[in-house]
Amino acid sequence: MKINYHIFNLLQDHDCVIVPKFGAFVARNISAKISLDGSKIYPPNKEITFNKSLIKSDGLLINEISSNENISYEMANNKLNNWVVKSHKKIIKQGYIEIKNIGSISLENEKYIFTPSQNSIFLKSSYGLNSMDSNEIKRASNNISNSYLKYAAILIVFLSLAGIFTKSYFDSINEFNEASYAQANLEIEKKIQKATFNINSSLPTVKLPIKKQYGDFHIIAGSFMLEENSLKMIAELKNKGFIEARKVGVNKFGLLQVAYNSYDTVEEARLALAGIRISQDINAWLLIKN
Repeated sequence: MKINYHIFNLLQDHDCVIVPKFGAFVARNISAKISLDGSKIYPPNKEITFNKSLIKSDGLLINEISSNENISYEMANNKLNNWVVKSHKKIIKQGYIEIKNIGSISLENEKYIFTPSQNSIFLKSSYGLNSMDSNEIKRASNNISNSYLKYAAILIVFLSLAGIFTKSYFDSINEFNEASYAQANLEIEKKIQKATFNINSSLPTVKLPIKKQYGDFHIIAGSFMLEENSLKMIAELKNKGFIEARKVGVNKFGLLQVAYNSYDTVEEARLALAGIRISQDINAWLLIKN
């Protein structure tokens, strides 16, 4: 399975996918847009940009490769490293590299220029919505024949009369409903006065839903082999003001994962993640785990 496939899949659920020693692909949601020449209309999607400065591995892409291809973490890391080496060589040799479904990266005046793919859909809610030619949308003619106007006038008169009769009909129904409601209340009061209650009878058990203590969206600060190292990280985070810092379980490689905090919605988590990447650690990432 090719590396671009794994990057594409991760960009559907994550805002940032780091390729170690290569750069990071950053995604943000955008609304529907029209091409510069006005000939195409594109559905809502995610806009992809490339940041050459983010090259430190956060384990996200390697874990994705390892999990999907059923290979060890080390083998996945080696496969990714080989792809990075080949990609750098291609850019130097031919001046650019094409990453299928994601875009192309070219080297111009010692600067990397990223051009995103226009045909790929990264936003899952937009699946099945393809771009379309704007000239397919035709405006209806303003020339309405006199016969249509005549029929429209007749229809308006008919609807007006129907509205009068309908109002009268529903007014009579409302009067009947009010009378029935009053009679029903009277009968209920009589039955309540005659009813007897057994105080000693057992009452049904009421089960109340218990709100989960933590949300399903966790911002990961690090993964550790040793328990003492994870506890040390938690203590450091709490000293920095992250009082909800805690362990959120063990990943498939047996590493203890420590989170800054957990959130109920992905929107809250993404907002917090952006702030943490700016103020604390650029390599923090979002884990979705029930």
